[in-house]
Amino acid sequence: MDPASFALSVFGTLDICIRYGHELIKLCREIRTLPDDISDIALAIEGAWLKAESQLDLLKRLSRNNLLAPALSAHYDEALQRLRVKISGAVTGFEAVGKRSSPGIKIPQKLWMVHLKRHLERVVGDLEDWQRRFDPSWFLITLIASDRVDQQLDPRRHPGRNAAHLREIREAVRQIALTETRPDNNTTHSIFRSPTHVEEQRQQIPGTNNYLTRYVGDTSGREILLDGTNLTRSSAPTSKIHVRDLARLLSHVDPTTFSLLRCAGVIEVPTSDQDTQYQFIFEIPRGLRSPKTLRKLLISSPRMSLSKRLQFAKQLARSVMFVHTTGFVHKSIRPETILIFNEEDQPSASFLVGFERIRRAEARTDLLGDLEWERNLYRHPVRQGLWTDVAFIMQHDIYSLGVCLLEMALWTSFVRHDDGTGINMPWADLVIRDAIRDKDARRGGFAMKKELVTIAKERLPMLVGDQYTEIVLACLCCLDGGEENIFADVKDNDDIVVGVRFIENVLEKLEDLHI
Repeated sequence: MDPASFALSVFGTLDICIRYGHELIKLCREIRTLPDDISDIALAIEGAWLKAESQLDLLKRLSRNNLLAPALSAHYDEALQRLRVKISGAVTGFEAVGKRSSPGIKIPQKLWMVHLKRHLERVVGDLEDWQRRFDPSWFLITLIASDRVDQQLDPRRHPGRNAAHLREIREAVRQIALTETRPDNNTTHSIFRSPTHVEEQRQQIPGTNNYLTRYVGDTSGREILLDGTNLTRSSAPTSKIHVRDLARLLSHVDPTTFSLLRCAGVIEVPTSDQDTQYQFIFEIPRGLRSPKTLRKLLISSPRMSLSKRLQFAKQLARSVMFVHTTGFVHKSIRPETILIFNEEDQPSASFLVGFERIRRAEARTDLLGDLEWERNLYRHPVRQGLWTDVAFIMQHDIYSLGVCLLEMALWTSFVRHDDGTGINMPWADLVIRDAIRDKDARRGGFAMKKELVTIAKERLPMLVGDQYTEIVLACLCCLDGGEENIFADVKDNDDIVVGVRFIENVLEKLEDLHI
């Protein structure tokens, strides 16, 4: 379908969805006088629809003004078709359940209310499920570099929290573009904070460059997380700018949507060799405590339920999506940079941290690497060795995600510490020792990748099913040639296409999985 046809399809489906949505709200308001449990569900449906309608209204404006890229239009068209089916079914079902009587038959009041409640619960569940799947797509609008998009987001045209959140992120991106070659010298609104802003007493999270501490003078007892960088000297001229830019964007993040902690500032940390490193100040959501790395849990918690593993996989994929949506690459995705917090003494929420080598996707990349196999295991083969001539792109993060998803599925650590020798060794079933010893780092990297793909194909189907297996393989093979690779023909600089394909082939397929 050509771009104009997609735009027309999106526009037409939007109208249908909005019409059915208004009818659904009308029906919900007609039952407000029913008992509280039913009226509360009807109110929840109305709230879910109002959020969706706000987003649909903006999409309608963007589509009418031809501001959606072809790949994005096609993606939104599919998402809207799903919403149309759900919401038209909700209205039709509502009308059917609402008929308490037919010729010769009258349904008792109590039985009718049971049927009505069940239908309403399905409707609110369907709307919330669609919203959860659609939200990552919504933020792809951030990647559309056009002032006309900002005009459509003007609060006088498009009020509401959804548009405001998107507007905040786009404004942060715009400010980055205006000041991308200059450090942050605005002392009034600077993202940088004095080290005296937080307490000196800090507790290091084992196996990380992260620390738990508190704000100075805060008597609430609420903890914050300091996440340290590990930037190279060669990147020093631009590292402060990248740190500043990411911190600004993460200051607008919603932890429940993208499994990233909200950034409240950055501390500069002078080092002994006269370099400067940085610590992001991350606020921990209330009720969460006792963070451990995924690595720690993989080693110490042998009995993690499949539903929990799937939950953490979804949360990690959402984290990667947001980082890429805002135009950054992470470069260090591995179990040591994934923190899992407890809620009521049970592992509950996963967050991606470890922004130690962060940079903007289009910025000049640091080609310096290392020979640590424990890190190289999570790097694409072309990015291995002390030096590489391949710039880091978003697909390299997607490869790292695939390795982590494989570990989560197996729930075993690929890296084991030998207490006797004091060194790290690969998991016994991971046959990569010859690859680690290979003097050609890239050749060894491809041998490790081949072993990971083999394990995924042979072991995952019986553990987590075919669809999860396909997701892992799509990530591990994201830079392979061939028609089967969903990322094969994506140009490096087309971030919207990468984002769309990631959502359609990783995020949405993960969301489809339920235990």
